[in-house]
Amino acid sequence: MRSPESTLTDPDELIRFGHVVSVDLTAGTCVVEIDDNLRTGPIRWAAPRMGQTRVWAPPAVGEQVLVLCPAGEIGAAIALGGITCDAFPLPGNGVTDLVRFRDGAVLSYDPQAHVLAFALPDGGKLALTGDLAVSGTITATGDVTGAGISLSAHRHGSVQGGSGQSGGPL
Repeated sequence: MRSPESTLTDPDELIRFGHVVSVDLTAGTCVVEIDDNLRTGPIRWAAPRMGQTRVWAPPAVGEQVLVLCPAGEIGAAIALGGITCDAFPLPGNGVTDLVRFRDGAVLSYDPQAHVLAFALPDGGKLALTGDLAVSGTITATGDVTGAGISLSAHRHGSVQGGSGQSGGPL
């Protein structure tokens, strides 16, 4: 096996396919095996955005990547992911854009129906920090709770017959 410090001199070796064998999430690097005779040292992976807007989507062990070696220096290489393979097949096959997460959660957008959807696995929860403003109807099949008061199970005090109004929820 060649060392990761190798300089690749053959132009055909400057861009190679490989698969991720380890990921260091703290350092933001991965090690890639190319064929069976070369393993990179820790190299960076390309992300969709890394400016003021940043996207965190690290590669997975087993993911196929393209290894780009500027000037033939494998130590300066970067891994470019997003290549389908047997271990990670296409997540969809239609016009709907989607992101499928490792636990089965799916974020999708159907541009024809204009529907943005979140599908969470059993036990999943959507957490929102900050204010929520809605300018449309909210429909819930389960209970809605606000300030600890259940919409479907709360009781009112000071109930009067006729045209009187009841007191607030208890």
